[in-house]
Amino acid sequence: MKRFAFIVTLALAATTLVRAQGIDATILQLQQSAYSSAFSETKVLPKLKKETTKTGVLEWQSPSHLRMDYSDPAGDYTLIEDVVFSVNTHGALQKLPAKDANTKTGLLRLTLLNAFQGKVADIAAMTGADATYTEQRGRYVCELIAERPKHGVKSLRLEYDKTNGHLLLLTITEFNGNYTTWTVK
Repeated sequence: MKRFAFIVTLALAATTLVRAQGIDATILQLQQSAYSSAFSETKVLPKLKKETTKTGVLEWQSPSHLRMDYSDPAGDYTLIEDVVFSVNTHGALQKLPAKDANTKTGLLRLTLLNAFQGKVADIAAMTGADATYTEQRGRYVCELIAERPKHGVKSLRLEYDKTNGHLLLLTITEFNGNYTTWTVK
């Protein structure tokens, strides 16, 4: 009886792995090399009871160009171009070191680029997270939960459109409870 239970458990695990690899492959196949879309970015700091939302238009070009131009607040932007991570907030431009994935900025850069490319397995490997995949309301939903935090990242939730593979939602939750959600329209 124990042997039968083990075989059933092993078969279910193998089915889940094949399904996860299938979803990853499907997202990658559907991906377009470039697109532009409206988006919003919401940062929530529960302990401070603070929430801020920015809106704008993003431009994505595979594999390493992502620009988020904010219309609210106007003039602000975030730009990832190869290994450069630039943030312009209220006219103050910062160019942050982002080449190394072992830095917080580098991990964020690679997470955003891989999220838009549909490379969920790469994000899981970088963050040391376990991934689960489901299908909900015309979306592929990928949940990543890290047992050992890398630069404070506790979990990620990625949602992709099943018809075109576009990233629709990315939420990064930190161990302190703060989280940021990007919603692509």
